[in-house]
Amino acid sequence: MLAELFLSLATPAARMTRRLGLVAESVALWARGNRQRRAWAPHHERCRAVVSEVVAELPQHRKVAVLGSGLLRDIPLDLLCERFEQVLLVDAVHLPQIRLRMRLLPKVRLLTRDLTGVIGWLAGEEGGRVDPLADLASDPAVDLVISANLMSQLAWPVEDWLDDHPARAGQLPADLPAQCIAWHLTDLRRFGGRVALLSDVEMIERDRTGTVIDRLDLTRGAALPDPDESWDWPVAPFGEAERDRESIHRVGAWRDFR
Repeated sequence: MLAELFLSLATPAARMTRRLGLVAESVALWARGNRQRRAWAPHHERCRAVVSEVVAELPQHRKVAVLGSGLLRDIPLDLLCERFEQVLLVDAVHLPQIRLRMRLLPKVRLLTRDLTGVIGWLAGEEGGRVDPLADLASDPAVDLVISANLMSQLAWPVEDWLDDHPARAGQLPADLPAQCIAWHLTDLRRFGGRVALLSDVEMIERDRTGTVIDRLDLTRGAALPDPDESWDWPVAPFGEAERDRESIHRVGAWRDFR
């Protein structure tokens, strides 16, 4: 708990980023990933394998942009640094251990971005969504974009904030959380280079008898083509969140999303 508190306090972040819970969630994900390192390893390995296969197919390796870079457990960073001239790690939060590590990698740039594009809108500082990727989408040297287990994470902070601020919520579109996912998919389609999409798309909760207790569409109804491959990720095995309930996420991989 002390390590988590220190990380939270030491992480640079704007006020609204903290109010949306993004710093707390990043720290919690770091802690859970440490506890569930063995259970999560197959998921991380498959994500890295997909990215490695895509990299091998590219004719050029100038810039790669990793959207939702997070803790980099699902990305073959060494390979990206070896093959590309520049590696752009894009996320709303970069924890201190990531910042320190990247200082040793001259090819890497950390870009702090609100990938929903709506934080300023929520705060009343903007009159609508701000395009979070305009500069990258217009850069012809970006040969690969990786959306790294990001898509499903875009809706819930916005939804939670709207629930906590009903007066402001009444001034914003009712479907704003779902729109954040739809906008992300539109953002990906604008890139001229290769786009690889990795995302969990469904959550399944089961009890110890194997009975499905709940299902949740993590895409919020977004239309997606069939993935090139899919697998199960035990996000919360028995005992992690609840003693007699586990949470399994179905993950899809699209090697050439556009």
